[in-house]
Formats: sequence, structure tokens, C-alpha cells
Amino acid sequence: MTWMDPFDEMRKMQREINRMFGNLFARPSFSAALTPAETGWREPLTDVWEDDENVKVTAELPGVKKEDIKLNVTEGALEMRVRKKSEKRSESETSKRIERSYAGFYRYLQLPKEVIPEKATATYNDGVLEIKIPKSEKAKKRGREIKVQ
Repeated sequence: MTWMDPFDEMRKMQREINRMFGNLFARPSFSAALTPAETGWREPLTDVWEDDENVKVTAELPGVKKEDIKLNVTEGALEMRVRKKSEKRSESETSKRIERSYAGFYRYLQLPKEVIPEKATATYNDGVLEIKIPKSEKAKKRGREIKVQ
């Protein structure tokens, strides 16, 4: 006699209900955080590193105008948001059609050290965004070396 998991049957029923109702019950609620794929936003490829004085971030944002880039820096995080609007128009003798779409990039990063947001600088060139944020004095302090006895 084989043992049957009752929860396995319940999971199968839930998958079938989700399929029948277009995953209505499986999707997060509107107020819940949605993934970039569910909102039409993509996460840009991003590098974060630091030197003695600064935290540096680069992000690849192809096909974006620098006016569309919005940055928000706090003492411990960086938020990048790019909203791209595109519009396609087609006209004929009998009809006119205009399609609009909104998409873009979004990324929220915890920074490795505490920074000074007011002194952050950003440049955008050839699809690459470079952000340089000075570290706070507290973050610059190094530990002290200990001699092993």
C-alpha cells in the first residue's frame, strides 16, 4: 500500500483553480510589491563598488534619455527610476490609431556604506549611468589593526 500526501492533492486543486481563473488568486494584491516583470519595469544591469572615499554605481540604461532618469539617494540606499514613453501613430483615409506604452527601468540598492546624499553626482553617457556618492566620515573610519600574540 502506498502512502498518499493529502496536501499534494490540495496543491493540485489549487493549481487547477489558478489555471481556470487566470491565476487571479495566485497574483499578489495591487498594494503588494510587484516584481519588475509584472509591472513592465526591468532591472538594469548594475555594478556597485567602493574606494576609500566614495561608493560608485554604474547602471546600463540603453535607449534612455538622461531627462527620463530619476535618482533618489539616502544615507544607505539608491533608487533609480526611468520611465520611457513611446507612441506609435498610424493613419489611413478612414481611421487614425495611436498606441502608447510606458515601460522603463527600476532598481533599489542598499549601499555598502553610509554616504552623504547631498554630495552625490551622476553622469550619463552612451547608455551608461555613473553615480559617485562620497562616504560619510563615520563610514571612512577604518578599524584599528590588532597584533596577534
